[in-house]
Amino acid sequence: MIPEAKIAEIRERSDIVEVIGEYVTLKRAGVNHKGVCPFHADSDPSFNVNPSRQFYHCFGCGASGDIFKFLMTIEGLSFIESAKKLAGRYGVELPVQEMSPAARTEQERAREALKRRRLILETAAAFFEANLWSPAGAQAREAIKARGIDDEIARLYRLGYAPDSWQALLDHLRENRISPTEAESVGLALPRKGGSGFYDRFRNRLVFTIADPSGHPIAFSARVIGSGNDGKDPKYVNSPETREFVKGKILFGIHAARVNLSKTREAILVEGNFDVVSMAQAGFRNVVAPLGTAITDDHAVILRRRVDSVTVMFDGDGAGRKASARAFPMLAKVGLAAYVAPLPEGEDPDSLFNKGGKEAIGSLLAEKKGLLDEIIRSSADASDGSAQDASRRIGKLGPFVAAVQNNMERDVYRQRIADAFGIDSRVVFSHLRGGGSSTSRSQMQGEGREETTIPGTTEERELIGLMLDLPGLCGEVEERGIATMIVTQRLRKIASELILGYKRKEFDISEMLSGSGDDSAVRWFAARAIKPLFKEEEKGHEALKEIEQRMRGTFLKQGVRELDKQIRLANAANDYHKVLELQRGRTEIEKEITEAHQAFDKDPIRD
Repeated sequence: MIPEAKIAEIRERSDIVEVIGEYVTLKRAGVNHKGVCPFHADSDPSFNVNPSRQFYHCFGCGASGDIFKFLMTIEGLSFIESAKKLAGRYGVELPVQEMSPAARTEQERAREALKRRRLILETAAAFFEANLWSPAGAQAREAIKARGIDDEIARLYRLGYAPDSWQALLDHLRENRISPTEAESVGLALPRKGGSGFYDRFRNRLVFTIADPSGHPIAFSARVIGSGNDGKDPKYVNSPETREFVKGKILFGIHAARVNLSKTREAILVEGNFDVVSMAQAGFRNVVAPLGTAITDDHAVILRRRVDSVTVMFDGDGAGRKASARAFPMLAKVGLAAYVAPLPEGEDPDSLFNKGGKEAIGSLLAEKKGLLDEIIRSSADASDGSAQDASRRIGKLGPFVAAVQNNMERDVYRQRIADAFGIDSRVVFSHLRGGGSSTSRSQMQGEGREETTIPGTTEERELIGLMLDLPGLCGEVEERGIATMIVTQRLRKIASELILGYKRKEFDISEMLSGSGDDSAVRWFAARAIKPLFKEEEKGHEALKEIEQRMRGTFLKQGVRELDKQIRLANAANDYHKVLELQRGRTEIEKEITEAHQAFDKDPIRD
């Protein structure tokens, strides 16, 4: 754990605009900075950063938080990791936190285990690389050269060569004091069938190093050189899934592409390792590929953190076209614009580059089309024209339309389906209304979501907004007991936190945004905090008087209603003594209500 004082120091030293500005293009807009939200499909900039209050809020999807939460969300970091990253960036020295000996031992054991696994994998990657550039790697280098890949790209993607030996890697690892058992644990070795010892998993193959977004090797994908053992060997041998390597959660080439993904805000998605490397050789460095699996929801999230659109360039065959179609819902659900650059029949990006060079790749990308547009066109072209076939195919297009996040875009696709199949649009709209009825995602991005989940009463929200803008009024609010009249529990907690922050002279809004993203009070509070309304203390005092009068009136009327309920119960029980006592209390409250109105009328609010 990091001490709270250090967290506060990190927050104070950090520049939230500077950090977020590395991921989002921000422009000054009054006291805030605005940009396109990185967390949802945002065409009209709705993402706001308030530097004075050190937090962000999106009026589209409701995302909000401080600089720590931003890094946690955008980079997939833990709180501790984000804090350490900011501490290193802004020169905050972190002390070693006191913890129990057992906890410290466990933490250090886990840290050392991770360092050890990384060391083993890095040692193997360096071994494969060294072999590629040695005399033993001549055949592998020729295979790379035959595909038009130069040394720079080969080194960028850390290509290597696994020698034609049963234990060349194991011998090298032993020399570096790494045991065969450790090699097996990270997928580099296999146990012999007889149970006596281990042997290298990768032999006589061109090796692709699979790295995580930070560049650490986590696995390997090894391709047979030439035809292999008369074509009997599998083309690829891959590392098994391990603690660090889960195929559905990593994209090949993500580390090499990270800068270009951020610059272009577009990713090119291909199928294979060589496709990635050949595209990079052609000058397209924003390219990645799933590792022997279809694109997953996790892949889509990884891409959404870095880009706004994805162009799919899967192989030009039936399987490639089906894989492209399957990718659309996952890309659309996270708000990514999806395009497709269809390859000629039988081609893949690697073969196309070999035949036509970067010009062929560039021409194909220049003619990219909307992925769902192509899915619709292909489905309509394949229809036999019968009502049964058309209705079946249109029904299958429903989930694709439903995955789209924008209401208008969904309607456009429904219309295009109607046009493609030559059917009355009203029929299509009616049939696919299910895809549009879940307009929740799109509506949640608009202000309608905020309006339908606004917490508490108008007076309660006005009071908290006033305390937020003019912290100096917090003492008066507490002294006069105004906060105790807040009935909405979550808003009362926020008011208490504001008063406590004022007393401690640590008025940190970002710390109060720690509630769930589904918490309507937190969403409202973030939206209100990003747009200060009161600046002058005098007007603030006047507003506070009016708010107090309205709240006190509501509070007292509630007391009257409660007494009326008790009076009815006492009457039913024939407890006339209690009825008389309760009626006296009711009279006192009504008198207090009258006096409050009169006092307010004598001191009207100035315009």
